[in-house]
Amino acid sequence: MKKFEYKVVSIPTSVPLGVKGYEKIATEFENALNELGAEGWELIQRADGLFFFKREIYVG
Repeated sequence: MKKFEYKVVSIPTSVPLGVKGYEKIATEFENALNELGAEGWELIQRADGLFFFKREIYVG
């Protein structure tokens, strides 16, 4: 039977000011999500500013 662990995070960003601010926030989100993905975390949901991740636990 597969087992999973879960993680809930809030990804802080700087306050956007115009189009360049939104581009900066998008880059910050992208970097944070890529770091979590590299650790094996899979985004399963986003709600109210929180991001919910899961990854499989391998028991051997």
